[in-house]
Amino acid sequence: MDSLMDNWYLPITLLPSIGFFIMATTNVSNALSGEISQLLVVMEESHTGKSIIRRKINQLRLLSIALVLLYGSAILLALASLVAGLGEGLMIHSGAMVFFLICSGILAVCITLGLLMVYAVRAVRIKRDQFER
Repeated sequence: MDSLMDNWYLPITLLPSIGFFIMATTNVSNALSGEISQLLVVMEESHTGKSIIRRKINQLRLLSIALVLLYGSAILLALASLVAGLGEGLMIHSGAMVFFLICSGILAVCITLGLLMVYAVRAVRIKRDQFER
């Protein structure tokens, strides 16, 4: 853990990739929201497609959870660098806290990637069902 304290900047090097995930997930979320809005207009006119819209809204919820986890991981990794940097400057041994923050941030990213995989599989199923109807 002492080497982790020497390299306090390492957690910050992950922030650009997390930012990319945030940007991409936000883009998908906005597109899905627009698609749901269009389907709601069509549903009002024809009174069909309610189950598809419900499934797409659940997908939007999944993306929102993924975004919250990504924001959380960015905060945790930034805090890890801050605590490690300050600890090094003040000669405080905060290695265990830094390790916990880094592990928590990486765990949040891993959970997010799992959620995004679930989203991708469900999105294909929904599109297939939408095409078949």
